[in-house]
Amino acid sequence: MSENESYGLRLEKKIDNMQSDIRMLSDHVTRLTFINEAQKTAGEENRKDIDALDVKVSGLEKKSAAQDGGIGVLRFLLGLCGGSLIGLCAWVGSSIIQINQDQSLIKEKVTRLEEMNK
Repeated sequence: MSENESYGLRLEKKIDNMQSDIRMLSDHVTRLTFINEAQKTAGEENRKDIDALDVKVSGLEKKSAAQDGGIGVLRFLLGLCGGSLIGLCAWVGSSIIQINQDQSLIKEKVTRLEEMNK
């Protein structure tokens, strides 16, 4: 029976080793489960943060678009005012030239009339 006992002891050692391995694997799976749950929680929090940032970015983009529209209107108005100012300056300049021409014609006519009256 010593062979049976030694076989029994070997079998018990193998079972003990297998139980030890199973316990180790079970602990490892438990740790990995906790890690997985923590990563899942962190991923959900990150997703919430990203969604919040997306909302903020879209709000900023809307504000930027509104400001760009306002700047476009200001550019149009400044261009219109600048064009009007240039037109006004050209009109004033041409009016001065016309007045000078009219004055020189009148002076010439007055000179001729004075010469005729002499």
